[in-house]
Amino acid sequence: MSHPSSGSLLVTGATGFLGGAVISALVTQPRWPTVLLLVRGKTPAEGRQRIVESLRRFAVPEHLCDLVQESQIICGDLCSVPSFADDARLSGVTDVVNCAAIAGFGAPKTLWPTNVDGTLAFAKLLNERASLRRFLHVGTAMACGLPAPHVVSEAYQAPADAAHLVPYTESKIECEKRLRAELPDLPLVVARPSIIVGDTRYGCAPSPSIFWVFRMARALGKFTCSLEDKVDIVPADYCAEAILHLLDKPQLAHDQYHISAGEHLSVRYRDIDAAIAAGLGQPPTSDYEPVEYADLAARHREFQALFGPCIVPVMLRAIELYGEYASLNMCFANDRLLAEGMPPPRRFTDYAGLCARTAEGTTIAEQMQYDFKGISTRAANALRGMLRSSQPGPAETARKAAA
Repeated sequence: MSHPSSGSLLVTGATGFLGGAVISALVTQPRWPTVLLLVRGKTPAEGRQRIVESLRRFAVPEHLCDLVQESQIICGDLCSVPSFADDARLSGVTDVVNCAAIAGFGAPKTLWPTNVDGTLAFAKLLNERASLRRFLHVGTAMACGLPAPHVVSEAYQAPADAAHLVPYTESKIECEKRLRAELPDLPLVVARPSIIVGDTRYGCAPSPSIFWVFRMARALGKFTCSLEDKVDIVPADYCAEAILHLLDKPQLAHDQYHISAGEHLSVRYRDIDAAIAAGLGQPPTSDYEPVEYADLAARHREFQALFGPCIVPVMLRAIELYGEYASLNMCFANDRLLAEGMPPPRRFTDYAGLCARTAEGTTIAEQMQYDFKGISTRAANALRGMLRSSQPGPAETARKAAA
């Protein structure tokens, strides 16, 4: 699809997983010379190198990596908007893809300043300085909060008091609310991906995010969900394609979309286990059983042997959080996206075996670092007080409310 605007496209978050997938698609397109990239770096040369490294994670050939120019780099991030506010190139921007965010399962100090305050300041700057055609903001499908319907529609609006499993999703819905309330004339389109795992071409090579969960369940032989429960997963390359599709289409029917597998292409944990096993030439888990979190926590002395050198409280927190999510058995409708002409994604089971093969040689604990990056031993020990007590978590509360 040809780009409908003659101005520049500004992309944030290009060194992250999804942002990297976006620019790996953009670098092959004729519009690439007009793409600007907001990147953390002391100099444009340093920023350029970080972009090149991001492209290499997606196996982009060197001759295409050489197309990245220092003139495309705007040094800064969402927490330093005043530092690049006077950049003359901003006035020529007509389109924005905002992938930048602090994601993961933790709650670093930079989470709210980046995902809410910084994003809002960035959007205000572009709305004032540029003549925007579209500001495409990447959110998350789990911004719906809890409780939510089993199948969450793209029109669903979370109640103000919705609970959240992790601070990340809470920050993302707060950002959306403030963008709409404080910048009503911003040409905002929100794309909400469901769980992004792997890439259909390169498996976990670009990023192991979330895939460790399925390895963990296989290693334990048990988890807090049924093998018949389903999970809504999409690959990074599909998300990137959908984002650019929504960006390029001259007219959109809506301003909020899910990028998801939807009810019909979500996959059972049983089939994920079988696909991973087939990819590794191993039998599927034969004695799997759903258990309570306490049953898994009681096995913490086995974690080093099962998962590799690890910080046990972090592993427990990971099991608790993802177990809470998995037990919800949620999926996210994608009718709006498909109606815009975007084809459906491939099932996760089609490339889960590739993810497994590309994850070999990396321990489960090492893979988890992407989603729990920056957690020190001291901080991890502090998580002990956050582990499940007698009080039910948000997911358990949601299940009881739905019963």
